[in-house]
Amino acid sequence: MQRRLLPSTAALQAFDAVIRTGSFTAAARDLALTQGAVSRQIAGLEAQLGVPLVLRGGRQATPTPAGAAYAKRVRAALEHLGQGAMEVMGQAPERGLSLAILPTFGTRWLMPRIPRFVRRHPEVTLHFTTRIGRFDFAAAETDAAIHSGRGDWPGARMTLLMEERVMPVGAPGTPSVRGQPLLALASRPDGWSEWWARTGQEGALPAPAMRFELVSTLAQAAAAGMGVALMPAFLIRPELDAGQITALGEEVASGYGYYFVEPELPAGQAPKRAVGQFRDWLVTEMDRETVV
Repeated sequence: MQRRLLPSTAALQAFDAVIRTGSFTAAARDLALTQGAVSRQIAGLEAQLGVPLVLRGGRQATPTPAGAAYAKRVRAALEHLGQGAMEVMGQAPERGLSLAILPTFGTRWLMPRIPRFVRRHPEVTLHFTTRIGRFDFAAAETDAAIHSGRGDWPGARMTLLMEERVMPVGAPGTPSVRGQPLLALASRPDGWSEWWARTGQEGALPAPAMRFELVSTLAQAAAAGMGVALMPAFLIRPELDAGQITALGEEVASGYGYYFVEPELPAGQAPKRAVGQFRDWLVTEMDRETVV
């Protein structure tokens, strides 16, 4: 009887993912499976137990009363199995991974996705600090960083996550780039001149009227009608979708990129296992973003 009622771990993981995310589509993304595969796992689990576990309606998946009670047991069992595997493998939990992140990239892109990393690696405790530009890893006591630049950080290993593309934006009703004050990021001193040249603009380029350190502040200035801002396209989707700003020109590669940066270690010193886990997870998330 017990053997007949013992589901496969694949089915339990699929069920847990559906309950956590609230949909079959989100669960499929979380598990890197197709939606059909997740649905078949849930159907098989319900058939094995003889009880409906999930109500399917529209885009949402809601647990039945029996499913909600069972989900708590499943979550506890999966966590127990994961911890047991770590103990058998002789791996002590890594309690700290210190990461330096860019402020707007961190709040808008990274933080909404961090729960996926935590679910995959509950043994890793993340510590975040905000930094712009290059710094001394040893002095900052930081294990790794997410950096925006040209890939020229001396004494570091850099993994390209994505190339940056920029576009000019302004407040709704702004007719064009020409004749408007130019707003720029302080970290991109040549941004406007490079965009001007790459898009074949005619005439002399006016000097930027104001420079800003943060992308979020620059977006607010553009939305307030202070001028036209040249901004990383993927970081301003919320303002574009909400109609707070409007695109005023072509989107082009800026020559910059977003990198995962690790310090070069002395010979014979191995990096933290969690650093590699976080790097690999970031690359996977970026690949998923590109596909979407």
